[in-house]
Parts: sequence; C-alpha cells; structure tokens
Amino acid sequence: MSFLNVRFYSNILEGDGEFAVFLPRNTAPPYKVLWLLHGAFAEYHESFQYTSICMYAEKRGMAIVAPSSYMGVYTDMVYGEKGYSFVEEVVDKAPKLFTFLSTERKDNYIMGISMGGHGSFKLAMNHPEKFYGACGFSSPVDMVYTMSLLESGRHGGGHELFDAFGSSEAYRDSVGDVVSLAKENLNKGITLPRLSLCWGDDEHAGPECSRLKQIFDELGIEMYSRIGHGGHNFDTWDPMMEEVLDYITEGADR
Repeated sequence: MSFLNVRFYSNILEGDGEFAVFLPRNTAPPYKVLWLLHGAFAEYHESFQYTSICMYAEKRGMAIVAPSSYMGVYTDMVYGEKGYSFVEEVVDKAPKLFTFLSTERKDNYIMGISMGGHGSFKLAMNHPEKFYGACGFSSPVDMVYTMSLLESGRHGGGHELFDAFGSSEAYRDSVGDVVSLAKENLNKGITLPRLSLCWGDDEHAGPECSRLKQIFDELGIEMYSRIGHGGHNFDTWDPMMEEVLDYITEGADR
C-alpha cells in the first residue's frame, strides 16, 4: 500500500487538520473507500499499527481514509473542538483532493473503533446517501443513554463526556442521537446502510452495545453483531474486522 499523510487548513478547526490516505496496490481506480475513525484518547495510526486492516482493505481493492479527530469525540463539543463537523469536512474534501477515491454510495464504508463507532453510526445516519455500510467495535453508539448512565453514577466516564455532550437531554434528538435519527430515517422510508456492531465478552461497553442491538431489533433494523473473546483492545477487534467488512460490503456490486 501507498501511504499519504495530509495536513490542510481546516475551515472548521480554523487551523491545521490532518488525515491519512492508504491506497491499495494492483487495483485500478476509482477506489472503494473505507473511512476509518479512531477511538478517544487515540490517534488514527493506532488502527494501522495494531490490526491487519490494511491487509483486509488491500484484498478488497479499498483505499482507507483516516481522519485525526484528536479529542473531538466526533461531536461539536459543548466545550471543545468541532469534532463532528471536522470529520464531515474530511469526507467532503478528501475525494476532491484525490479524485481516484470513489464518491458512489456503493463504494463507501465507514468503520469506527470504540468512540469512533459513535462517529461511524452518527455519520451513517446523518448521511445514509453517502455510505453503503457502517460498523463499530466496542462502541457506545447511543450517547444519550451513555450520558444518562454517567449522570446517575453508573458509568466510569469523566468530565470529557460532559465537555463533549453536555447532558443526556441536551444531546437527545440532536444530530448525534443515533437512535432518534434511525427512527426518523425509517419513517421517511430512507434506506439505511448495512450496519454492524461487535464487542468482546469482557467489554465494559458490552451492556450499551447489547442494548443498541435490542433497540434496533425491535425497530426492525438489521444489524450484524458478534461477541468475541476479550476486552476493550485491538486483540479483540482485529479477528472480527474481516468478517465485518464482508458483511457491510455484501451486495454492493450487484
């Protein structure tokens, strides 16, 4: 694979923003695109260092675009960065800078690690016309619920979540309320992306993941899930990544 590291002036951040682009070998453009979102307290390069995601993408002729969201937690924070709008900016800008990246819905997929899964589902529900598939690994996707746990002392998160989301009521029915957006899209008859959420059997966010699966089942939203072995780490996520890619890309070329 070829690797490009891009720094550009971000109108959203009003300063430098950064994203990485990985290109497959032996595949003719335009390339399918996997948008890869890192977790909180992390950087984009960790997913490449500690998983085989580049190999999985290479086999499928996919490029990877990985924005660095810093500590923006994929949200326009109440006190902090515009982490969601910045990633939207990268999704818009990257194909304009690199015209070999396909912009067709059937060729675009988004994957998030931990907090990046919240960003993945959030972008997919706000822009279902752009993404054919979306997935998360050990991801607290329903942040309205997660904030309610934090407010009642039943969650181990810290002040950074209040800085980002404010409160459960402030985030409810907002651009980040994934459950509300899913219901709205269903009511409008909008085709949702193929969805997947996987986690480990020793995962602290497991109850939150299981709850989202149950909600989507009740709504009639198909979402592939699997519980692997392990906790909140790359050793747990990496063995599930290839099968998840198979699932979220299934049927795209028909």
